[in-house]
Amino acid sequence: ASRTQAAEMIRAGGVGVNSRIVRSPVVWVDPKKDNITLDAEPLRQKKLIYLAMNKPVGVVTTRSDERGRGTVYDLLSNDSRWLFPVGRLDKDSSGLLLFTNDTRFGDKVTSPSGKVPKTYLVQVDKVLQPYDCRLMQSSFVLSDGTVLRPAKVTVDDGCKKDFRITIVEGKNREIRRMCSELGYKVRTLKRVSIGLVILGSLGEGKVRPLAPHEVHALMPERGALQT
Repeated sequence: ASRTQAAEMIRAGGVGVNSRIVRSPVVWVDPKKDNITLDAEPLRQKKLIYLAMNKPVGVVTTRSDERGRGTVYDLLSNDSRWLFPVGRLDKDSSGLLLFTNDTRFGDKVTSPSGKVPKTYLVQVDKVLQPYDCRLMQSSFVLSDGTVLRPAKVTVDDGCKKDFRITIVEGKNREIRRMCSELGYKVRTLKRVSIGLVILGSLGEGKVRPLAPHEVHALMPERGALQT
């Protein structure tokens, strides 16, 4: 269940710990030692799943869409009901998107304190000027007061409208907002890596499991688990 649904089950008296009904969702338990039941049936520890997707443009990162647009869940298998995306990519962006049922892993990868680098290939509508490039690599402040951490920017020598940018925070539409305030319109935006996990040759709309070493690179305490 989702965390909200789980809390409702607990408050309704459906969850027991060591043969006692617990109605508070904030009670600490040890899954290795405590006997936890739901409606008197013992719970088993779930298998942790870690997936990488190459999200196409036009697909939204939600479970369902009121406008009838395709979602990332249309590209996942039928047994992915309880998987959630680790971060987001907006409809007009493409590339690497991770999925898991491991909330600690998701929090670690998306939290600014984790400082997990995320790299994107970007094309804008005109040549990126050196001054603007330097601004992106400083502590950039948006007009609404949002402070962005310094990014790493590498401009393509062959086409100076194309550049690679690495950020460690990932605020909502951060790259698009930064480009807009500098007077550029983003034509394409594709995420190609999250930490040491790279998009590589994964086909558009395709999904693959993360290898144990990739999980370990993002969260060392999970490295021994098999996907």
